[in-house]
Amino acid sequence: MTTLPRREKDGEPVVVSAILLSMKSVFDVAEDLARAHKNEDPETQAVYLAESADTPAEVRLVEISGSLGNSGEVLPFRFAPRADLGVPYASVVLLLGLDDWERVKRGELSLPAGWGQPQDLKKIA
Repeated sequence: MTTLPRREKDGEPVVVSAILLSMKSVFDVAEDLARAHKNEDPETQAVYLAESADTPAEVRLVEISGSLGNSGEVLPFRFAPRADLGVPYASVVLLLGLDDWERVKRGELSLPAGWGQPQDLKKIA
């Protein structure tokens, strides 16, 4: 551990792990994942980040692809953190076909609780 004298709480130096200082932000990891997923599926039309104050250490992606069929469902796929692969946060991915995405935008299908509305999503790819 490293003591950082410039970071203080109540006038005392705060001890911070050097690992935490070098860890990427959720947004940076989300961009890396979006780029990798688009490379694997060239029919990916868009990737959105669903930011959350409730779970700030979780990457939540909505991926829209022409290579997917339309299921009429919004099912999250959950993944454990994999720091060894550059993903130090848990991640959740929604894979949606083009028609299912349009249905989400019209309110006929819903994003999972806590993900907000489609217009709240941040387009990252």
